[in-house]
Amino acid sequence: MAAAHLRALEIEVFNPQLRVRRAARGGTSWRTEPLFPNYLFARFELPIRFRRVRYAMGVSDLVNFGGVWAVIPDREIDELKTTWGEAELTGGLFHGMSAVVICLLPARQRVKVLMDFLGGLKETEVEVSSLLPAPNHPLAL
Repeated sequence: MAAAHLRALEIEVFNPQLRVRRAARGGTSWRTEPLFPNYLFARFELPIRFRRVRYAMGVSDLVNFGGVWAVIPDREIDELKTTWGEAELTGGLFHGMSAVVICLLPARQRVKVLMDFLGGLKETEVEVSSLLPAPNHPLAL
């Protein structure tokens, strides 16, 4: 809802979405969910549009740390847009991103990976079946 209202105010919004399989009463179903639940990226001039953005319908607050407003560098947003596309929808979490496998978790068919994401190295777990080897890797098909 917030994204739609901000767009109506002619604010540039980026709200990446992903398709995930969720358990449902009749089995599993595919749903579209935000990549960052309860957050979206908006580009605007803070001093000029602050009140309009802050009090737009659906907006709870602007992210800040001790009164300092969070700013994501354009290159980070551009990288997200390149990965997820302008349509803001991807096939799955971390689709198209590069990562290094740092730990195998065979009992759960998962691996721990390290990736450069939003300006820092992040560690996360993903399903083995969702990974593709690097094209120039000796084990790549």
